[in-house]
Amino acid sequence: MLRRSSFALIPAFVLAATFVGNAQAPAGGAQGQGQGQGQGQGRGNAPPPAPMEIKQVKPGLYMVTGMGGNSTVRVGNQGIILVDTKNLGDQFYNDLVAKIKTVSDQPIKHVFVTHVHQDHSGNIGKFTAAGVEVIAHEGLKRNLETGGPKGTGYESAAGKPAPPSVTYAKQHKVTLGNISAVAYNFGPGHTGGDTFVHFPDLRVISLGDHFVAAQPNSDYPMGGSILNWSKSLNEILKLDFDTAIPGHGDNPLTKADVQAFQKKLEFIGNKGVELAKKGVPKEEIRQQIQAAGGAELGMWMVTGIINDARLDMFYADLQAAAKTAK
Repeated sequence: MLRRSSFALIPAFVLAATFVGNAQAPAGGAQGQGQGQGQGQGRGNAPPPAPMEIKQVKPGLYMVTGMGGNSTVRVGNQGIILVDTKNLGDQFYNDLVAKIKTVSDQPIKHVFVTHVHQDHSGNIGKFTAAGVEVIAHEGLKRNLETGGPKGTGYESAAGKPAPPSVTYAKQHKVTLGNISAVAYNFGPGHTGGDTFVHFPDLRVISLGDHFVAAQPNSDYPMGGSILNWSKSLNEILKLDFDTAIPGHGDNPLTKADVQAFQKKLEFIGNKGVELAKKGVPKEEIRQQIQAAGGAELGMWMVTGIINDARLDMFYADLQAAAKTAK
């Protein structure tokens, strides 16, 4: 039975929000290293990362939590479709494969990667070396090659992930025996190369960090956009699903949770454009969005969603939209 999470401000959620929010905090800001960068590295005084756990979401579909972003495992009669590959490194790759083997002896045939951050893309190279087809949006490949504030490509303290073996532009479907998965991209959001994987027969969607259990962040140096993020989620909400696997968080969530998440992002974008049209300076814009949001934003902190190193790009996004809206 699925445990439904909400955005109500209750003590348990505060604790979860703190943990997940910290897991997503961008390291170093400008490089946009994104979600879970410190996981599995024992850096500073951070608590040790949670071990990997695998749990059934629906018959034939599982999620693997811990040691990086969540992975989704879809088991069919001719093999497995996997979404996301955990933190970069032998230990994480081996542990992920071992966890999958506890629920199926079928081989992994296809891997989708939701975005460039290494806690999701880290083991692309390991899977391609094992002969597995690894699929990602073409924007992820660009992020690896020319992303970041210097245009020199994504980097992380853990290393640089390998490129995918297959890229797509808008949509990519995989059929494997009795199962299928469809990948979509609806433009920039968390990054400029996000992928969402829909399992239509089970009405499940795996969303990577385009949807998380607590506060998100938008990686503008990697092509992200708060303004398009809510629009992208609107397109996702048109798909037939009742269960969503978040990029971070210990449990599957619901379509209603995705709708609530989309409304928060929509509010931030709309209010930001409104304030930019009034000439509110960039140094004040996040605080004014926060003040106007109140209960609408709840635990979300705009200064965390858009950190100081990303403020210029966020403000430029708002100004461009404000000019178009005139």
